[in-house]
Amino acid sequence: MEETPNKAAPTPTNTAVTQPTAKVAPALSANAVKKPVSTPQSAPSTPQPVKTIVKTQISLSKYLIDYTAKYKQGTLKKVVGREKEVERLIHVMLRNSKDNPILVGENGIGKTSIVEAIATRLAKGDVPELLKGASVVYVDVAAMLIDSKNEAQYEERLKSVFQKIIESKGKLIVFIKDPNTLNLGDPSTREIAKFLKPKIISGEIKCIITSDLAKYKIYVENDFDLIRCIQPIYIEEATTADALNIVMGVKDVYEKFYNITIPEEPLKAVVALSGRYIKQKPFPEKAIDLLDEACSYLVMQLTAGKIPNNERVLKTEHVSHIIFIWTGIPTDKVEVEDKKRLINMEEFIAKRVIGQPEAVEVVCNAVKISRAGLQDPNRPIGSYMFVGTTGVGKTELAKALAEFVFDDDTALLRIDMSEYMERQSISRLLGPPPGSPGYEEGGLLTEAVRRKPYQVVLFDEIEKANIEILNLFLQILDEGRLTDTKGITVDFRNTIVILTSNLGAGLPGYKMMDFLKQKLKPEILARI
Repeated sequence: MEETPNKAAPTPTNTAVTQPTAKVAPALSANAVKKPVSTPQSAPSTPQPVKTIVKTQISLSKYLIDYTAKYKQGTLKKVVGREKEVERLIHVMLRNSKDNPILVGENGIGKTSIVEAIATRLAKGDVPELLKGASVVYVDVAAMLIDSKNEAQYEERLKSVFQKIIESKGKLIVFIKDPNTLNLGDPSTREIAKFLKPKIISGEIKCIITSDLAKYKIYVENDFDLIRCIQPIYIEEATTADALNIVMGVKDVYEKFYNITIPEEPLKAVVALSGRYIKQKPFPEKAIDLLDEACSYLVMQLTAGKIPNNERVLKTEHVSHIIFIWTGIPTDKVEVEDKKRLINMEEFIAKRVIGQPEAVEVVCNAVKISRAGLQDPNRPIGSYMFVGTTGVGKTELAKALAEFVFDDDTALLRIDMSEYMERQSISRLLGPPPGSPGYEEGGLLTEAVRRKPYQVVLFDEIEKANIEILNLFLQILDEGRLTDTKGITVDFRNTIVILTSNLGAGLPGYKMMDFLKQKLKPEILARI
């Protein structure tokens, strides 16, 4: 009880015990003053606010991103195609055992879109009876970590979320975007794996996982407990026809977003040009990326006033301009009109390389075959060996070829093979082995081609290189790719590979070939 402030003390006559005829005692004892009954008339004290501790309850639904609900709200992106893969996924989800599918395929082929297609069908009820009422949910661990003040609170929320999923009796299907989430050995995922993995194995939680092949082998295939309850579904890259069907299906989405019109012709160009020039990405990702950026470029032109506002129509020239930005190949070489330029290719090259008509003709014919789409798509655009003494124009012919094909005579990577006479020097081309200095920087050859895939690669004086290094050419010339020490595969299919040599220079043609066969491996000569 709050004490009365230090004011004038109440007189004895204000006490509850009074006798009119009795004499007042000279003083009250201390005990009498302290008794509550002796001061009933004291000033009322101000009531203090009652402090109550209220435990804040955060809704668990905050950490569950419901893809099925997103479709009903109109926020889930439109999914076109992949009907066979969707049917296969539903087939696995209906199983009595191993009803947890994992979609395995390279990044960009549309694994997440297939999961979104499943969520769409669940929202529509277009699924068998056993799956009706189910939802696909993603556990937002990042938001949970941000909201948690300490590890104990994070674990409690994580446990509560998974308990809610378990109580749904299979109606909440967990979407796992990375199988590393189930890795107990990774400190960043150990907590979630500790709760999630045993429940998947026991069948208390159903899930859909997406993964690339490498992670599937590491985290799933080698886990004998996990592989017994998970069914892999291998997803292949979409074909050209499938990619065209997909971009045609999402056309209205981009028309509405950019407020433009997209005819069928530029859509065909999107698929054709992305398939021809963008080798490092798969369908449908590269086609959709190209379409999106071409639409963005058109809007920029409209905003800048370079195109009248009444011409809000996507054209093939907008698509080819994006190809130029991505690859460095000029627009006039991307479009069909460059047929006339190809016819006069010999004349163009001969202006720079004088006195070598036979070499110019052979190189030009090979480029024309490549442009016509008749060459092996898994090999470089062209593979040549220039043989001759110093000063006859081998390097100049390579520069002229780079200027014609890539419109830039500096689009040429020259590697002097006289610097690679030792076997260990191969690490300079592919990168040092793991743990060595410079490992993160990569190799001189692989990094240069990975960053600029459209160029001429010139290996000068190959006869001076170590025999082990020459074996690299077999992989480049035959398969159009090379793997560096990091395990990254570099695409050489958009390059022109030129080998130069002084071997047999000055000999007649037939004798020169016999001499080359004695000095170089027949496997190399057969691929140029």
